[in-house]
Amino acid sequence: MIKHTLTAAALAVVLATPAFAQQDKPINKSDTTQSMPTQSTADHASFVQTQHATDWRGSKLMGATIYGPDNASIGNVNDVLVDNTGKIRAVVIGVGGFLGVGEKDVAVPFDALNISRKPESSSIDKITVSFSKDDLKNAPKFAYYEQTKSQTTGSSTNDKLNSIDPMSNSNK
Repeated sequence: MIKHTLTAAALAVVLATPAFAQQDKPINKSDTTQSMPTQSTADHASFVQTQHATDWRGSKLMGATIYGPDNASIGNVNDVLVDNTGKIRAVVIGVGGFLGVGEKDVAVPFDALNISRKPESSSIDKITVSFSKDDLKNAPKFAYYEQTKSQTTGSSTNDKLNSIDPMSNSNK
């Protein structure tokens, strides 16, 4: 028991040491080598300070069940796609399968979702779409972006070395 306590205390000291090293030193007025810290030019009005009633938290969307027009569960939100302007473009819904096996991802435009909030709560009550389970099963499978690998030029390392070597016959 004591061994575990001492080990935990030693670990806490080791982990806290970098934090102490990063603390600012008090500025001595007679020390002219240190400059006074400058005030940030960021305007507090440019930061979002509260969530509006119409805002949805991504953590609440992820894993949420999606219901079709017949009130039957048709899948769960697996991912959220955000475009480069910050707008939510779509949600990726896992459709079909059992416990994730055989599941197909389908991307549905975010504005196709009807999200309702639980009364007096920040939690989602229900997410519905106008698509049926069959509509989503027949929808095209969503593919995540994958960067293509660059193709090589076909030149070998020896070719490159010979082109640099001044004694090589290939430079003459």
